[in-house]
Amino acid sequence: MPTYRDHYFPQTEPLAEDEMRVIALGTGRPFLRRAQANASWLIELGNGDKFIFDFGSGSQTNFTSLEIPYQDVTAYFATHLHTDHVGDFPNIWIGSWAGGRTKPLVVYGPSGLIPEHGMQHFVDTQKSSYRWDTETRVGLLPAIGAEVECHEFDYSKVHAVYNHNGVEIISFPAVHIYDGPVSLRLNWKGKSFVYSGDTTPSHFFTENAKNADLVVHEAFNPVSQLMARSGYDERTARGIGTIAHSDPVETGYVFNEIKPRLAVAFHFFNDFDTAMELEQAIRVHYSGKLALSRDLMVFNVTDDDIVVRMAVTADHVWPNKEHHDKFRSAHREERIKMSDWLAKKQIFPKS
Repeated sequence: MPTYRDHYFPQTEPLAEDEMRVIALGTGRPFLRRAQANASWLIELGNGDKFIFDFGSGSQTNFTSLEIPYQDVTAYFATHLHTDHVGDFPNIWIGSWAGGRTKPLVVYGPSGLIPEHGMQHFVDTQKSSYRWDTETRVGLLPAIGAEVECHEFDYSKVHAVYNHNGVEIISFPAVHIYDGPVSLRLNWKGKSFVYSGDTTPSHFFTENAKNADLVVHEAFNPVSQLMARSGYDERTARGIGTIAHSDPVETGYVFNEIKPRLAVAFHFFNDFDTAMELEQAIRVHYSGKLALSRDLMVFNVTDDDIVVRMAVTADHVWPNKEHHDKFRSAHREERIKMSDWLAKKQIFPKS
């Protein structure tokens, strides 16, 4: 059994061949705050694969603090198209390109009832809206980094949407406001990670999360906290906290049904004066092992144990240089030229 330090220091602990490490990149609510980014989870496997489930606003700041080369991310998966789950798309696309990625960005996401509600439409319109941005970078950065490989899959089915290198990722429907959202299960070498995304309790989840090692399920702040701390009226608080999301009592029921090796609650504001009430609500139905997630919480999953720690990261990081030989030699397109009248006003002319 591996020996772990009390805290996780990035790039100091190579994974064993059969070990899984999951790191919370964003655990908060749609309201973005410095203490908690929007939803995002990094899964690292002992075979070298790295996946990111959701990439909500602000989450990429936590990813870059881990000093992992963007080139090493195998693929990104979105559970649905709310901004607190996909709001950092410009950063996983253009930020990773500027940060050294020399291969197409690979993203997976669900379809919708109409094409305009699906992942492909989202990616296409993002590319269109950022056209000035990308076209002004192509001559300076490797051209291939602007490419996006989008895999849209059927949201309404329980099916494997990824199966490579011994890794299987299964999508199944999530019940969240409207058609389109999904939850995800990653299976690898007898280990499993299940991530709810946004959902209210459903048979889809209890049926597809059974026998999982690590299960992350949303547990929104209780209605009483939403009213007292956010100033919501009761109708709004119940609508947000119980119709759109899972109340923590309900989350505890789900955990008790599936009995994971470790249950993890996310999607709530984890403060010193809110966490106790939320845990007590989960404990109404669930008495098993439980973690209340915080950004940069680290979970090492082995056959023998699941170790939970916090990462210690740096604020002043630079793009990782590990792959920069490939970055320097990658093909560039011809750089677009500004208008002559504009160029002539330069004090120090550039060619």
